[in-house]
Amino acid sequence: MKNKLVSLLLTATLLLLMTAVTAYPEPIKEPVKVGITQIAANPGIDAIRKGFLSQMKIMGYEENVNIKYIQTNAQGDNSAAQSIAKSYVNEKVDLIFSITTPSSQMCAQAIKGTNIPLIFGAVTDPVAAGLVKSLEKPEFNITGTSDKWPVEAQFDLLLRLVPGVKTIGIIYNPGETNSESNMKEVEAVCAKKNLKIVRVAVSNTSEVYSAAVSLVGRCDAIYVPADNTVISSMESIVKVSEKNKIPLLPGVSSGVAIGGFGTIGPDYFDIGVESAKLADMVIKGKNAGEIPVATAKKYEFYFNLKSAELTGVTIPDELLKKAAKVYGDIEPAKAAAKKSSREYEKAAEKSIRLK
Repeated sequence: MKNKLVSLLLTATLLLLMTAVTAYPEPIKEPVKVGITQIAANPGIDAIRKGFLSQMKIMGYEENVNIKYIQTNAQGDNSAAQSIAKSYVNEKVDLIFSITTPSSQMCAQAIKGTNIPLIFGAVTDPVAAGLVKSLEKPEFNITGTSDKWPVEAQFDLLLRLVPGVKTIGIIYNPGETNSESNMKEVEAVCAKKNLKIVRVAVSNTSEVYSAAVSLVGRCDAIYVPADNTVISSMESIVKVSEKNKIPLLPGVSSGVAIGGFGTIGPDYFDIGVESAKLADMVIKGKNAGEIPVATAKKYEFYFNLKSAELTGVTIPDELLKKAAKVYGDIEPAKAAAKKSSREYEKAAEKSIRLK
């Protein structure tokens, strides 16, 4: 009798527990909230963002299912970049993905005193930018990808294709940490190769066209450094380069789609892919500051036949065969060169929008 009573009590307890589990189901997990910020829109930055989103999807993150993105663009305005960073902190996002050095610096400041991790993309020198202590041990709950360029190889390419070059024209914004870091390396490489540099400083994108015009007659070729202000105004530099037959070497590989005879560098879509892999590790629980900064390991050739033709640069077939991408058709380029300055500008803008 006693055993039967105990059995009935156990059965009743189990039924009560089952009822409690049914009445209070496990709460549904909220989607991971990720803030994505970029300093401006240009082919390289956009490619990074697309690579990041593509890889996140491949790894199983479906927008509005298990992840939510808040995407913003500072339009080249540092004050806007700062406001965006602060808004992500106020929004209490789970992770921030910042593209380029200026946006990353603003976000690094904004997350201080919080537990929000930061993944940066395409920061040329993360240590000099004050984002991490070292590439191997970043700390500060921050890590990301560096797009450091093979500067010496870029100038070797220039001297191979335009052997008579003696003077290089460079437009840069001295207010950008990434530009400052890149310029030091460029200066060292040019000194090694006995190349003279003509510098023109700008503070915003509206000054880039006039800066490019000021280089006409003062240099044998133009180099576009790791400078977001200048890269965001590639169209202006390309226009001056092609109109005046000045060979243009873009440091950023994605810029070759707009113009410049070519370069050697990393694929910016791949930088976005690598950044997504870091974000996945952080979402799954790893501290960002314990993950080494990823750096570009593979560099490839990129050429623009249209721009090369218009600036008198001949690219050997052997290099074209090695190229990751070759842009532009020569015949349309010749026709475009005959248009008036204003017509040419409109054609270039339309081409950029289509790409």
